[in-house]
Amino acid sequence: MPVFPSMEWCEAIVAAIHADPDSARAGKGFSASLTACITGPEAFGVFARAEEGRIVGLRALEDLDEADELEADYDARADLATWKSLIRKEFDPIEAILKRKVQFRGDLQKIIERAQYKDIFWRVLAKVPTTFG
Repeated sequence: MPVFPSMEWCEAIVAAIHADPDSARAGKGFSASLTACITGPEAFGVFARAEEGRIVGLRALEDLDEADELEADYDARADLATWKSLIRKEFDPIEAILKRKVQFRGDLQKIIERAQYKDIFWRVLAKVPTTFG
């Protein structure tokens, strides 16, 4: 069972996205880069590149300063407790951004337009059994 946060967990999510037939439909017309970072003492970050519903690049960040240097299209940062709540489906991602639980940089309108696909997101997350480290 993959431990969150880890590259093993991130790779399991990518595999689940690629195995889900609806992910490609949800990602149609959307290509972007993303950094997702856990802030605080548990600091962890990843960079991902998405193209048309597929993740075509994924790597761990050496440190969170690297996220700034990459200037990804989207950057999401939160503490470990917030990320856990998102993964457990206790908190809606858009709500977390609007309530400033997640510090977000990027075109939020494009994300809101894709909110109709959040059931796919939850389904994919549910396919990856997660242990929290």
